[in-house]
Amino acid sequence: MKRQGIDVIAAMIILAAFFAGCAKISSPTGGPRDTTPPKVLKMTPENQSVRFQDKQIRIFFDEYVTLNNPTTNVLISPPLSESPQYTLKGKSLVIKFKDTLRANTTYNMVFSDCIRDYHENTPLSYFHYSFSTGDSLDAYMIRGNILDAKSLAPSKDFYVLLYKNTADSLPLTTRPDYVTKTHDDGSFLFQNITEGTYKIFALKDINSDLLYNLPNEEIAFLEETVTAYHALPDSASDSLKATLPLLTLYSFTATDTSQKLQRYENPASGVYIFPYKSAVNVFSATPADNHLEYFERFNETKDSITWYLKSPLSDTTVFYFNADNYLDTVRLAPYHEKATSGRGRSNQTKKFNVTFLNAGEYHKPLMLKFPYPIRPSDTFDVYVYSQQQSVKDTVIYRYSVPDTFVMELPLPMQYMEKKSYTVMIPDSVFYGYNGLTNDTLTTQFSAKSIKDYGTLIINYELPEEGKTYVVTLWKGDRKMQEDRLTGASTITYSFLNPDTYRISAFLDENENGIWDTGDYSTKCQPEKMFAFPKSISIRAYWDTEETFKIGSNN
Repeated sequence: MKRQGIDVIAAMIILAAFFAGCAKISSPTGGPRDTTPPKVLKMTPENQSVRFQDKQIRIFFDEYVTLNNPTTNVLISPPLSESPQYTLKGKSLVIKFKDTLRANTTYNMVFSDCIRDYHENTPLSYFHYSFSTGDSLDAYMIRGNILDAKSLAPSKDFYVLLYKNTADSLPLTTRPDYVTKTHDDGSFLFQNITEGTYKIFALKDINSDLLYNLPNEEIAFLEETVTAYHALPDSASDSLKATLPLLTLYSFTATDTSQKLQRYENPASGVYIFPYKSAVNVFSATPADNHLEYFERFNETKDSITWYLKSPLSDTTVFYFNADNYLDTVRLAPYHEKATSGRGRSNQTKKFNVTFLNAGEYHKPLMLKFPYPIRPSDTFDVYVYSQQQSVKDTVIYRYSVPDTFVMELPLPMQYMEKKSYTVMIPDSVFYGYNGLTNDTLTTQFSAKSIKDYGTLIINYELPEEGKTYVVTLWKGDRKMQEDRLTGASTITYSFLNPDTYRISAFLDENENGIWDTGDYSTKCQPEKMFAFPKSISIRAYWDTEETFKIGSNN
């Protein structure tokens, strides 16, 4: 009986060891992430205190916090000549002033996502603390938002500057009387400011000096002054803010009108790219000695020019460039292929890549895109194979290459809808001026029918008849079609692939056909941009009609 009890105990030990070995050991997950921002429990002196005579402020929180670059992210109005000292003590923040505060002045401190939860880095967004060294707080407000002038997207993290003076040179030379920062939605709010009118300016401040002194800093301004409105005691309430007039400013980067030719590029034999600092309107090139034949192409923004030589350079050649009266002497050196690493050197290929475009499209011919201008050709054959039930048909089309600048070549041909085709072009049919030729080219596709496309009809209504508006249909960032309107018009966009589209428009003040940015030195605002208030979904074999009242959504 004793032996049986020992056996039972041994069996239990073995089973316990077995289950312990099978158990999966894992670390505790810790629960869901804490997304609650720190909460202010107490402030000494209290927020919105008057007759402030202290040298420091202490703010107590319900948890430990961190500070994210307070020198930049704590905005103090009126600005101080010397930044305060910020110290964390336990679950509190101590702010010690080094400056002597002005008498009878309301100060505002905006903590722009500066105070963050210690563990999860969750910010206390735009905490606002104000106090007065006089007997009362200033009780006026200004609110507004800032949008990107071209995209109309919110301009976030912009400094918004208020000036009591109205001189035009203020943002260039003078720090503001009040400063705040835009939220992610582009909105801003000035609270507890003095009664009166102000000059307003906004800045994407690259060097953190609250001055517009760098050409690549984004700016926004209103030429007219703005008025501060009186706020009731519940000035922090959203209902009161909503009753205040809403200012809208449009941010932009001014065009740098100075011209300069950057270092030219020679990415391949016979190809020379000349990038300029800004768009070139009038360009000429004069050879200093020997004549050189080349094809010339501007990029879409006209700030880069590419040359394709008809024959490669053997010696350095000198040219005199004139770009909008900006003169340069350019020395073109022959192309030198970069040595390859590893075993031996790879010979330069004698073939170039050719791309097929518009394959199977109902309304566009098949197109060949070449990487280099090709030489003229009287005739070449294109083989088109189609599978019709059990019979494989072959049709041979004959084309020619004209004696012009050719980097794209259309191949019009007949297709049967919804049938599969293979197109083949033999090798060594096309010869580029760079001495290379094509390999065998093939592409396969199914021919589309008219039922594969949708149609969009837009009725455009203009706010000002007689002025020129440029309207553009976009698919993503790709410009599909652009039109100029001077009166109410209806445009039908045909053969659209099913997708989501958007429409923009701008008032072409100078009628040059392109959107022009602003310039603070001449007090010129960017040309007014408008966006259709929603994206448009296009369905196959379906007509969609909309009305765009330009200006009604802004």
